[in-house]
Amino acid sequence: MSINSVPATDLQVADTLRSIAGPVFAAVWDQTKQKTELVVHASAGRGQRELRLNIVSALNSIGVAAVKVNFHAVSSLLSPKSLERLVSKFAGSKIVYDPTQSLSRAKALVEASHAVRAALGDRIRGLFYAPRLRTYYVTLESSRVVVGDKVKVSELASIERAVLASIGSAFSSETAECPAVRVGFGLPAASLVPVDQKSVMGWNARVAGAVKRYWKPITVAALFGFGATAARADDPAVAEPNLKVTGSFGEVIDDYTWQVQGQFTAPIGQSLGIAIEGGGGAVDGHDYFGAAGHLFMRDPDSYLIGVFGGYTESSDFGIDATRVGAEGEYYFDALTISATAGYQFSSAIGDGAFGSIDIRWYVTNNFYLSGGGMIDDDRAYGKAGAEWQPGFAALPGLAFNVNGVWGEDDYHSIMGGLTYYFGVPASLKDRHRKYDPDSALFGLFQSVQQEQARLCAAYGAPVNCQ
Repeated sequence: MSINSVPATDLQVADTLRSIAGPVFAAVWDQTKQKTELVVHASAGRGQRELRLNIVSALNSIGVAAVKVNFHAVSSLLSPKSLERLVSKFAGSKIVYDPTQSLSRAKALVEASHAVRAALGDRIRGLFYAPRLRTYYVTLESSRVVVGDKVKVSELASIERAVLASIGSAFSSETAECPAVRVGFGLPAASLVPVDQKSVMGWNARVAGAVKRYWKPITVAALFGFGATAARADDPAVAEPNLKVTGSFGEVIDDYTWQVQGQFTAPIGQSLGIAIEGGGGAVDGHDYFGAAGHLFMRDPDSYLIGVFGGYTESSDFGIDATRVGAEGEYYFDALTISATAGYQFSSAIGDGAFGSIDIRWYVTNNFYLSGGGMIDDDRAYGKAGAEWQPGFAALPGLAFNVNGVWGEDDYHSIMGGLTYYFGVPASLKDRHRKYDPDSALFGLFQSVQQEQARLCAAYGAPVNCQ
C-alpha cells in the first residue's frame, strides 16, 4: 500500500476502527524506507487475541494490508514522567484515528514546547499543562527575567509573544483545541503534567514539590483521554497509597467523648486494595482503643466488595470485642449504597451477628448527607451523617464531618470533627470511591461505647464510673 493512498482511506480506517467493539484508542501510519504500516493502539485486557484478529481482519477487508496492533497495559499508559514520553509511545508519521483528539492535542503541546525552548532557551524553567483548566503554563527562570527586585516588563511581553506564537503554530489546524496560556514564576494548585522531559529533569525544589504533588496518573486517564475506554473499565481499586486522619468529639448518652482514628490504604495490583486502621478515644475519661484491616476488590465506577476484621478493648471495664465480616458498596452517579454483615465475639458484650446499611447522597462532589441503620445482635440503631470538604487552597484535604446514632434504651451518640486526607487533591466523592473504604472501627467503637455507658447506668457509680 502506498502512502499516497492514505488520504483516500483515512475516513474508511477511522470508521472501521470505530465499529470494532474494544478499547482501541489510536491509530497512526508508520512509514519507513521499506514499507508503510498502520499501527493500531489498544489497551491491554482480556480477549486481546480475539481483538487483534478482529482489527486485522476488518482493516484487511478495506484494503489495508500491513497492520500492526500494539496493546498497552493501563499502568504503562499512566506512568510516564512527561507528556513527551507518553507521546513517544505512539510515534508515527500521520494520525488516522484519534476519537478523543487526545493524541493530536498531546503532540501539538509537545511540538509547541520544543518551539518555546528553542526561542527562549534558559529563560524557561518548566512547561506544564493543566488538563482540567485547559491551560498551558510556562514557568520562568527568575534570575533571567528579574534584575534586583524589579521584573523586566518588556522582557515578559517578549516572552509571552514567543509562547503565543509557538502555541498558535502548533495548533493552527486545530484552533478549537488551543489552550489558554499563562506565563509566570509559579504554578497553580491544580493537576499538572510536565510537557517535555526537560521540565522533569530541570525543575528546582519548589517546582518539583508542586508537580510531584499534583501530577498524577488520573490526570492523563480521566482528562487527557488516552485509553479512556480501558481506563473507565480498569481504574485501579486504589488510585494511589493514601492516608487519612480523623479527630472528633461529642457525647455518648450525655458523657463527653473524644476519638482519633487513622487509616492507610494501598493498592494490591489493579483490582485489589488493602486498608489498615487504628485509633482510640475515651468516654467520660475511660479509654478504649482498637485496630482493623480490610481486603477488598473495587471498580471505582461500580462497586466495592471485601472482607474486614477488627479488635477493640477498654481496659477500665475489661471489655474487648472482635469482629469479622464482609462489606460492599454500590455506586450510582450521586448515590452510594453500602452495607456490612458479620459476627462479633466478646466475652463481656456477648457474641452475635451485626450488620449495617447506609445510603450516601452527594449533594455536590464535595458534600454528602447520609442515613441508614445498624443491627448489633438484638439491638437496632438509626444513624445519620454529613461531610463537607471546602477545598481550601492551603488545606485541600481538610473536611468537616458530623455523625449521629440513636438506639434503644435512650442510647444516643453525637460526634463531630475534622478529617484530613493526605495526598493528591481530589473531590470528596473520589476520595471515597477511589481511595479509602469506610472505617470498620466506627461500629466496633460504637458497641464498646454503649457497653461502657450501660455498665455505669446499671451499677450506679462503681470505681470505674465517675
